[in-house]
Amino acid sequence: MSDLEYIKSQVKSADLYREQGLYSEAREKYIEALSCISKLGNFADRDKLREAVEKRIRIVDEKIAESAETDEPPELSADIQNLIKNLFSFSETRERSAFEGAVALMRFGQYQRAVDEFEKLLAAGVQPLIAARNIIKCLFLLGTPEVAIERFNQWCGKNPMTSLELLHIRELLKLALVEKGIAADLPFPPKKPPGEQHGEEPEPEISMMTVEFEDGELKGSTIELKVTFQFSNLLSAIVPSSRKELIDSLSPGTTLNRMGFYSSLVFFRGTGKVTSMAVLKHGPRKGDYLFDISIEAA
Repeated sequence: MSDLEYIKSQVKSADLYREQGLYSEAREKYIEALSCISKLGNFADRDKLREAVEKRIRIVDEKIAESAETDEPPELSADIQNLIKNLFSFSETRERSAFEGAVALMRFGQYQRAVDEFEKLLAAGVQPLIAARNIIKCLFLLGTPEVAIERFNQWCGKNPMTSLELLHIRELLKLALVEKGIAADLPFPPKKPPGEQHGEEPEPEISMMTVEFEDGELKGSTIELKVTFQFSNLLSAIVPSSRKELIDSLSPGTTLNRMGFYSSLVFFRGTGKVTSMAVLKHGPRKGDYLFDISIEAA
């Protein structure tokens, strides 16, 4: 990727943040692009590109000053949703890239489009367990638990997953319904030939992780973090804005050598790395911090 292509990529990413209402993050991206333009020296359309970026910065500055973000992320146009998919699909393999695009849509609050994409992956047999998990989560985020129940009933009839995987999804759905105070009679998946049951074990659903800090202000303390989202070995957790010491201790790039990972089936220890941090701009946790932590070794 050339320097000019990189600048244009940064501007496109910033445009996405701005469309989503993430004005502070968009401003950072625009400023980074502006800095790169200055370092490149003279090139064709340099002034035109600089003026376009400066105009975008003025727009987000006005939005930040107004502080008029809505509580819920807006439903973006199909073109912007497609742009999100393409910008955040990095892997060379088609299946992995499609998953990354669907996850990006989910994280940008485009839950219905994310459901559609995960449904396609599930139908194609691409990582069906993870696809089904995310479909259930998106449907609850859309406020349609009844649709999640309907989907599970359909899966039990069509068998897009193994019986073991369907049992895992049943437990996930049951817990989500209990949290909402909803009573539902969920079917058990049909039994399949014994040979199938010895297939690949489903990836554990991590519900909580602990971090034992070895230095800094939190040295010697162990902190629990509830996992709000999981994609493969990438876990997300929300930290209240009042936890300043914890937020400072989880700066992007930090390696966490002593971690514990908990699921309903297993517990294991390992190391992790903080890959990103963002301030939530919408919803009931507005102002809190979202951290992505990758499991590096277990």
